Amino acid sequence: MDARHSYKNIDSPPKYPEDAAHFKYYENDSHIIYWYEWWYANLKGEKDIVVMFFTVGDLNNAFSRLLGVFVAFFDERESIEMVTSNPLINYSLDYEKCNISIGGNRFYEDNGIFIIEYRKKDFKLFMKIFPYGIPFGNKAKLEKWEWTSWYVAVPYGKGEAYIEYNGKKYFIKGNAYHDHNWGISRYDIKWNWGEFCCGDFAIIYGIAGQKEMKGGIHFVNNSTHIFTPCINLEYLEWDRISGFKKPVKIFLKGENVDFIVELEKAYIIGYKNVGKPYLKGRAHGKINGKFFDSVGFYEYHHPIK
Repeated sequence: MDARHSYKNIDSPPKYPEDAAHFKYYENDSHIIYWYEWWYANLKGEKDIVVMFFTVGDLNNAFSRLLGVFVAFFDERESIEMVTSNPLINYSLDYEKCNISIGGNRFYEDNGIFIIEYRKKDFKLFMKIFPYGIPFGNKAKLEKWEWTSWYVAVPYGKGEAYIEYNGKKYFIKGNAYHDHNWGISRYDIKWNWGEFCCGDFAIIYGIAGQKEMKGGIHFVNNSTHIFTPCINLEYLEWDRISGFKKPVKIFLKGENVDFIVELEKAYIIGYKNVGKPYLKGRAHGKINGKFFDSVGFYEYHHPIK
């Protein structure tokens, strides 16, 4: 079996492909109004790109659902964001593999390569992700009926993107990442997440919950996936960025791994310097005695802050 389609790192063998859509398996749940599912990808190069295809709420009810696509194109001078979304937008979901279409925009897998096609007015994106690393994932029970799932389809990869915008054309190459999230919850989940490609392996951490935070640090390459519970997460420095309190220096430690994440660049998703920060950091430290230093995206989401 192709390693990319091996689910030995999932808590229990899935009954369906983990990167495919999941809504139909839960559509009769009494709490389906709190459904969410998104497919996320990024590309880090001379310029950075973030893409998310998302569905929220009961997809069978046009009055209690929201679907859309978000694209951000970052460079040192500006942040360009595009959103295509409304409850009545045309869409299709594939329950066999990653193959989503929302408003004529697509996120799909073709012969092991992930492809994103997006267009709005004078902005056009065509992006490819070539995956590396063993996929992994887990499902976590929250409180009462709430739960969340996370599947990292591309722990690290190589990517390339063609962009046309405002009469200009760009070609970007760099490191890429793709994951998939779904579940039923009231959106008050807290989480810490970061992904860092270190050449021929990746360091990814994910720690989430409501009252009790669970998770840890993942070491992944093309033949190995090692999960280490995070025994210490310490916020060393904070800053206010566009009015939001964000950690700009974090220390994480697990067995045979410890490293620091420091803010490299805070992009602002919004208008000029007003909006939500999106954080790019530098992780440096050691794992199994080996030092690493890498740039990637990280996120701190605590609704009560």
